[in-house]
Amino acid sequence: MHFSLRSRRHQTRSRSVAAVTAASAILLALPLASSASGTVKGVAPKDAHLYTALAGKPDTWKCLNSSQEIRHSAINNNFCDCEDGTDEPGTSACPQSRFYCANEGHIPAYILSSRVGDSVCDPECCDGSDEADNPHKDCPNVCAKVGKAHREKATKLEAIRNAGVKTRAKYISDIKRKRIVAQAEVDRLEVEVKVAEERNARLQEALKRAEDADHVVIQEKMASPLYGNLKSYQDSLKALGSKNDELKAELKTLTSLLDDLANTYNPNYQDMAVKGAVMAYKSWRRGGSKDGESEEGEGAAPADGDSTKKITDEPAVKLNGLMEEGEWTADKLRGLQERDLLEMLDGAEGGKSGVEDAGILFRIHEYLPDALVPTFEALVDTFLDLLLKTNVITTVKRKRPTDTGAEHESVVKVRNEANAASKKLRDLERALSDKRGELILDPKRHGREGEFKALEGTCIQKEVAEYTYEYCFGRGTLQKTTKGGQSTPMGNFERFDPANKSNEKEDEYYLTQLYANGQHCWNGPARSVNVQLSCGLENELVEVFEAEKCIYSMKVRTPAVCFPSQVASGAAASAVHNEL
Repeated sequence: MHFSLRSRRHQTRSRSVAAVTAASAILLALPLASSASGTVKGVAPKDAHLYTALAGKPDTWKCLNSSQEIRHSAINNNFCDCEDGTDEPGTSACPQSRFYCANEGHIPAYILSSRVGDSVCDPECCDGSDEADNPHKDCPNVCAKVGKAHREKATKLEAIRNAGVKTRAKYISDIKRKRIVAQAEVDRLEVEVKVAEERNARLQEALKRAEDADHVVIQEKMASPLYGNLKSYQDSLKALGSKNDELKAELKTLTSLLDDLANTYNPNYQDMAVKGAVMAYKSWRRGGSKDGESEEGEGAAPADGDSTKKITDEPAVKLNGLMEEGEWTADKLRGLQERDLLEMLDGAEGGKSGVEDAGILFRIHEYLPDALVPTFEALVDTFLDLLLKTNVITTVKRKRPTDTGAEHESVVKVRNEANAASKKLRDLERALSDKRGELILDPKRHGREGEFKALEGTCIQKEVAEYTYEYCFGRGTLQKTTKGGQSTPMGNFERFDPANKSNEKEDEYYLTQLYANGQHCWNGPARSVNVQLSCGLENELVEVFEAEKCIYSMKVRTPAVCFPSQVASGAAASAVHNEL
């Protein structure tokens, strides 16, 4: 009986020791457990293998980013053992580590471990796992609700993006079609420019020959004695005309002085010399002789007997007669003075010894193909030279230019043709340059496939307070006052991706723009605009604000950045998540 009692006590003691040992084992294992799946709290399932014990050392674990080793049971024990902080993914002991939120029913997320157990329900952890071990805070699991709203929003955004992708594809197809048409125009214009260059060169050479020939003939005629005589007569006529005008002016001055004397002298002074001179002048003025006699007799008084009548009240018959132009009017004399002496020589030569430039011989080229004109003109020059040397003709008769620089009509005609050819060539070259510009497709300016080239020059506006802001794709930005219409340039397109975070092969490259070198602010820098682009069904200026002094920010929606790769890629999901 006694033995039996001792045996039962021993069994009871053994069971107690076993229970304590089991409890200790459970307590040691608690920091590692965080979910039913057995993964370490705060660690993503894909990284769970990183938190297993070392092979051959079941109670030893190596810190992830160093060679430091700690007890495996020290993981998530709320004490930062590893220098790199990787041993506490599920607590806030190591602030530099990250906590994984599973968020079943929504999108998994990471938060800083420092936010674990801070009594704040972080929205990134919709499952409330960041506060699961906090007895003072209960964060409900709202992932089902949030996930549903997210999926509905994502579905709408993807529908918008898909529609935008189609619009962007249309931009690209439009620019491709325009470039095909432009290339055909370039090919045509290149041929026309080449033909125009040849014609222009030919006409310029013809003009030079015409001017040279004209100059030679002019020099020959100007060297002739007849030309010298005519020039001398013409110069004399000009000198006589000038002298005549001068004498008439002096005569008017003299008669004016004598009129004053005749009206103001006093006959009571009995100065016979003055009286005689006045009477003689009056007689001369009335058309009589210079000695004072007139048809009415010497010293005849006025017919009305009025001794107070002034001489200027009577017509100056003699003076008016001298001032009359007669047959040789001033216009006729001026015509003789200005007449072209070379034309006078041509008219004096007369006869049929010359060849009229306007004859059929000089107009055949008008009926010839352009390619044959130079050959024909060379033959004509050779033929005329032969006729001149054999004295069959004395000269090639032409109307010569005047001394004032006028040219013979044949030279004028050639010059007009040459000028017209030069203008046509310039117009064609300008058109060719414009069309070649339509072919340029620079990814750094026009988009990876030309989508922004299709929009170049398209402008959208938005009213903000007393201003209307205008954004033009690839051109410029403006700030307009709502009242008064005053416009202030805010900057012109300079580049995509001003922060240099990507390159033109990446979609992100086209999501930001810089418009720079706008109008200077008073006591400040030149205005500039940072533009953020996002996918949208229409081209729309969504928001404008002044981020810093004279540095503006614009948000623009456009189908041009609805990239196909974003519809199905992980980047698209990330972009949708960020937008949400």
